[in-house]
Amino acid sequence: MKKKQQKLPADESFETTYIALMLLLFCFMVILVSMAQMEGPRFRKAIGSVRGALSMLPEVSGTSMISSGGPGVLMAAGSADREKRAEELREALEEMLGDSPEGMVEVEVCESGFALTLGSLVLFERGDARLKPEAVPILGEIGEFLMDWPGAIRVVGHTCNLPIRTAVYPSNWDLSIVRAAEVIRYLEKSGLEGRRMVAVGMGSSGPVVPNDTEENRVFNRRVEILLEY
Repeated sequence: MKKKQQKLPADESFETTYIALMLLLFCFMVILVSMAQMEGPRFRKAIGSVRGALSMLPEVSGTSMISSGGPGVLMAAGSADREKRAEELREALEEMLGDSPEGMVEVEVCESGFALTLGSLVLFERGDARLKPEAVPILGEIGEFLMDWPGAIRVVGHTCNLPIRTAVYPSNWDLSIVRAAEVIRYLEKSGLEGRRMVAVGMGSSGPVVPNDTEENRVFNRRVEILLEY
């Protein structure tokens, strides 16, 4: 009669070592995560820069790191090209408007994109929100520049602190928002998508200089077109 062979216990040393190693790695990752400082704004900037560099899509939740000195070769090239075109736009508008305070124009590069500022009397008669005939070529020049802009567009109307109370515009708030909407209405007719634009009325709450002289009040009556990446 053959003797039954006794089964030797399975060698579980490999499984034990493997599980112990995984536990050590897990603990190590927990320690790293707990020590890391995830800065929300910085993270959003990095994501926005990557999206812009890889897909050239408008960056919704983050500003380009190019404007703050960060990496991104493609965005740097795109930003440089837009800055050049913005400078050409400023020169073209200044040539059309002259150098009077009422015809002031500014094209400024900022962290989130560009800011175009026009004296409101370039576009409207004082106390009115209907575009002047001579405003059409000005907005046409701006519209051509905006055609290639991939991001959001905010049009902000500003007034001075002199009160206005008419049947059409009961206050400076009403006048400023209607002016902003009128600019958007023209740009939309020119071919820009309305969903990319928003009108904002600031009334007299956002002066660039004190409203203590008529000259200063002229500078405060303005329309800003803010272009965001």
